[in-house]
Amino acid sequence: MHRLGSFAKAACCGFLLLLVSITAQAQFKASIQGTITDAAGALVPQAKVTLTNNETGKTQETTASDDGFYRLSGLAPGKYKLAIEKTGYKQKVFDEVIVSAEAVQGIDVTLEAGDVSATVTITQQTQQTLETENANLDKGITTTEVRTLPQFGRDPYDLARLTPGVFGDAARSGTGAAVALPNTAGPGGSSRSIFQTENQPQISANGQRITSNNFQIDGTSVNSLTNGGAAVITPNQESIKEMRIIANVYSAEYGRNSGAQVLTVSQNGTNDFHGSLFLKNNSPGLNAFNKYGGPNGAAPIRVNQHLNQFGGSIGGALH
Repeated sequence: MHRLGSFAKAACCGFLLLLVSITAQAQFKASIQGTITDAAGALVPQAKVTLTNNETGKTQETTASDDGFYRLSGLAPGKYKLAIEKTGYKQKVFDEVIVSAEAVQGIDVTLEAGDVSATVTITQQTQQTLETENANLDKGITTTEVRTLPQFGRDPYDLARLTPGVFGDAARSGTGAAVALPNTAGPGGSSRSIFQTENQPQISANGQRITSNNFQIDGTSVNSLTNGGAAVITPNQESIKEMRIIANVYSAEYGRNSGAQVLTVSQNGTNDFHGSLFLKNNSPGLNAFNKYGGPNGAAPIRVNQHLNQFGGSIGGALH
């Protein structure tokens, strides 16, 4: 009986882990889509389309419709290889297709007549330069930008201000503490980075209220249930793969809030190990000194604030 109970517990745990893994795989919203034609512009139906993640080797396949349309969904941001083949045509391969976080990448393909064993390979990086798939006004923020651009308290949500149509100041007091904008209820921004709760970045998207902003991590809402426009999780810089902030004209799937849609995608791992270390230090000796004194003839001032923050990360393949 004891063994039967242990087996039941193990089975339940395994089932829960399976559900979690299935859910996690379905969280990414990025996709690649397009139409396949021949040299004369005629639609090529039923072509085989294979997408391979260059970082993990994971492949995904689909078959174009009778109208020559294909779509591959649920993609993590990164670099991919896209291969299209059809009997009677040369295989076409795009070696470096860049997929950005939570974005639809449009790639129309023209096949050349010939033996399928012959391959036409395009090696240059393929990335959408003109938005052809939707009317969103948005901004994709890459891993490099998250790691290198200045953010107070290492708060990645500060970068939302880089998006066209989004404005707002840092909303900080002179000592760096978080404060709210005028006439705004609730907390201010994060002032201590890792997993801060009730972080309400003071940003407005195209005139919408700050309380109307929406926050998601890997497709899951992290909105505060107490304060509108606040996130209950502020991920650290090392945990983020990419971010996308949509300012307006977004699809119905983002219809919960009318403000900025702040979409964060976490690091998904690769077949190689990667790591990082960081040290953040604020000391009075490194701060600027106002030698002309404060207002009304006050003595010279220097911000007397100490902060030492350090940490690191390591990631690799999950087998």
